[in-house]
Amino acid sequence: MLLRLKRRLGEQIDRNRRYSSLAFVVCVFFGVAMIADVQPAGDGTWYWYSSLFLNGKRLYADMHLALQPLIVLETSACMAILGKGWLLSKVPGVLHLLAYCLALLLFVRESKSSDKRKALVFAFAFFLSISFEAYRFDDYHVLADCFQLYSLLLLLALPHDNPRSILIRASVLGVLSGLAITTRLNDGAALFIGVALAILSLAPSRKLASIALFSLATALTVVVVVHLTGDSLSAYATCSIFHAANSKGGAGGVLSAPMHLPINASVWLRDHANRPMMFFAIAVSLAWAFWISPLKKKGPWELFALAMIAFLVVVLALGRLYYMFQSVNAEYTFLGDLTAAGVCAVYGFGIWAFVRFLWFGLQPNRTLQWEHREILLLIPLGQLASASMSSGGTHMGLFAPPTILCVILFVCPPRWLAGQRVGSFFSALAVLALCCAISYRVERPFAWHVYLEPPLFTGRVWYHHPEHGPMIIDRDLLQMIQPVCRTIQAGGSENELLSLPLPYANYFCDTPPWHGYVQTFFDTSSKETIQSLIDELEHAPPKWIFYQRQLSTLALHEQVYNHNQPLPQRFLDQLIEQKIAQGSWRVAYSSSYGDTPALDNQWLLIQTH
Repeated sequence: MLLRLKRRLGEQIDRNRRYSSLAFVVCVFFGVAMIADVQPAGDGTWYWYSSLFLNGKRLYADMHLALQPLIVLETSACMAILGKGWLLSKVPGVLHLLAYCLALLLFVRESKSSDKRKALVFAFAFFLSISFEAYRFDDYHVLADCFQLYSLLLLLALPHDNPRSILIRASVLGVLSGLAITTRLNDGAALFIGVALAILSLAPSRKLASIALFSLATALTVVVVVHLTGDSLSAYATCSIFHAANSKGGAGGVLSAPMHLPINASVWLRDHANRPMMFFAIAVSLAWAFWISPLKKKGPWELFALAMIAFLVVVLALGRLYYMFQSVNAEYTFLGDLTAAGVCAVYGFGIWAFVRFLWFGLQPNRTLQWEHREILLLIPLGQLASASMSSGGTHMGLFAPPTILCVILFVCPPRWLAGQRVGSFFSALAVLALCCAISYRVERPFAWHVYLEPPLFTGRVWYHHPEHGPMIIDRDLLQMIQPVCRTIQAGGSENELLSLPLPYANYFCDTPPWHGYVQTFFDTSSKETIQSLIDELEHAPPKWIFYQRQLSTLALHEQVYNHNQPLPQRFLDQLIEQKIAQGSWRVAYSSSYGDTPALDNQWLLIQTH
């Protein structure tokens, strides 16, 4: 009898969660397809940092890494265990995908809504949060997102813990914040502040002890991770903290970006938003919430008549959507408009929650009016402010924080959002955004400046690399890179290959980057690194330089991050062009792969001697 009851209970639990479980499987399958189909011409950065690290090079003292070390340490560990095969290198990306989807699923399931609505919100949150065109599951952004989501999960249960469990949970939260800091500094710092305030608000007891333990765990985690790199704290701080801001326009520009972001988003909505698309989406959502959704409460004849009208409305809506979203740019513009509105919402909700936190903290007799879980709204606000430091204060691409705001409001809804019709309105809007996000990611599995991947499952071939084994690669990219390796091998490389600004040629040709210059990209390399490279090229260059000349992208970074002033890479380009014009260096091979009218792109294989 007990076994039968247990079996029935398990079946009921599975039945109550089958829609969200199905959404989980679909999203994981889609994510694996993205991982397998993405190999742009800018790959190889993490591979070479990790490979050189395993061979005794230090990340900061020797390679002047401007980024945080955790992703390199993870990649190094995987390479040491699994080897350097291309297929095996995708294992960390799959693990990141599973960890992210699991955290999102567990968080969504904290809601008291139906499983169908949980499945919709989960799929919406997954696809919209990865709608940034350069989002990848084998990169550090998804790690930072995982630490954020698992921190939110731990904070949700904090008010129900006993004193001992509170201290344990605070320690785990500190470890997550420390890992976030060593994954992406600004994201980790924002998470640290948001979690600290949440602990003060949510912990039912031992608040000061929890904050002290949380801070200690964070600091110890950072120290341990830096110790694993073999570098000193001084070298780590110099390269990845003090010099890192230079490539983003200096500390002043980085710190002012969060203040510019809501203003820029508001200006975008006023001057550039596609109002017909927005009005149409709102009209369809209102029609669904106040007209179509309540049909089930009508009589049979009235129900039939309204159902026919609703069917015509849906057909016309789908036709209109097809017309509006014929191009990828239209879909991305619509998602960008939603993000601009989401930026304003994140700032509004976050500031409102912070003011209420301060007000009720100063008025202890009013604490009964304070819903303590509102403090969680500070987490997406901090992540959005952090993301703006890398985007130059623009909202395009900042999909994750507004999406997490939506999930928090779904799990912990204010009273005015708890109504059935309000829920139906936002559900309909979520369906429209979900359709756009799926369509966009199918058409653009990856795009970053001139690095553009073709649509999923198209234009790719299986290729057996002599060093990295079987791989899936864009046919045009393969045709571009193979002559580079053949020319270098015929001319005798002697391990003297410098690939600028990213090391894909070093990766594909299996030749270590010359003098440890793994990458020299415009917003991830310090001024000191580029100046040192210029000096070395002047006096003793390598035999081969594979130079990707992308002046439009360089100019864009100068505009966004450096107030239209030249970046150091501008002088590097002038040196290369001068040497070619003088005849000192010779162009042995060139390609226009990835060149577009909007962003010029040229690949030059240069023989220096």
